[in-house]
Amino acid sequence: MDEKIEALVSQLSPSQLRQYCLELSDRYRKGSSPFLEKREHRFAYLVTRFPATFAAITRVLQEITRMRIETMLDLGSGPGTGYLAAKDIFPHLHAAHLLETDPVFIEIGKKLIEDKVSWIRQDLKEVGILEPQDLVLLSYSIGEIPEKHWDSILESAWRATKKALVVIEPGTPRGFSHIRKIREKLISYGGRILAPCPHEHACPMKDPDWCHFSTRLTRNYLHKIAKEAALGFEDEKFSYIIVSKEAANPSGDRILRPPQKRKGHVIFSLCTPEGLKNKVVTKKEKEIYKKSKKLDWGDVLKQ
Repeated sequence: MDEKIEALVSQLSPSQLRQYCLELSDRYRKGSSPFLEKREHRFAYLVTRFPATFAAITRVLQEITRMRIETMLDLGSGPGTGYLAAKDIFPHLHAAHLLETDPVFIEIGKKLIEDKVSWIRQDLKEVGILEPQDLVLLSYSIGEIPEKHWDSILESAWRATKKALVVIEPGTPRGFSHIRKIREKLISYGGRILAPCPHEHACPMKDPDWCHFSTRLTRNYLHKIAKEAALGFEDEKFSYIIVSKEAANPSGDRILRPPQKRKGHVIFSLCTPEGLKNKVVTKKEKEIYKKSKKLDWGDVLKQ
């Protein structure tokens, strides 16, 4: 994939690439609409945001690897990031419908994706009845749309969901506030939460705190050039919700922060069916202590 992206952005010099990446970052930070104003901003997205969103989607979809996913619908697919992540995770995935309003992203996506997928050029705000698919994905998309359109989008997405509906937003206070509202709406539809919440009660998280997770990705040389970065990695923060029409089996308490690993014990910040709790696991609890030392932020602590 890196080679394909390099070929697409090769028309830009390193200084031009840096400039357009700075412009794109500034537009996101200010909430400018549209975020992608120029064709060159799409190239900047490929270099800086595509790897991060790909990593976040991959991390989230790993929560449902036990599901047999054969078909998917990506609402607001961009250049096909969600499909590219999903095809690496679900071996039986054979059909994908990618809905995107930006013709340049569709053009780029067709160059990135060699598989036969169905591209649908449509504004997400105007989405209506959709053909049911095993997996429906809304990744970094619904939050960029005015909230007055969310109900109709979520209703259409939920009706089209056969197995799992996945919504991912940036791991910021604003992104989490979106996920919390979406969570409430999907529960009202009868949705059963698969992750990250270990329950379907009211969210116990209180302001100014927010529920988010992190995944680390390796920066390639283009990414380093674009961001003038010295570090060889980047951490992408995200918030998410996965809801199913099938009965959910809570797998354990969700780890909300990096565990504090001390000599002889580990301290966990957890979301549990009884609310937010801190739990200390000591050497005396031999089996769970051994397992707990390998756990990280976002994992499940099984009792």
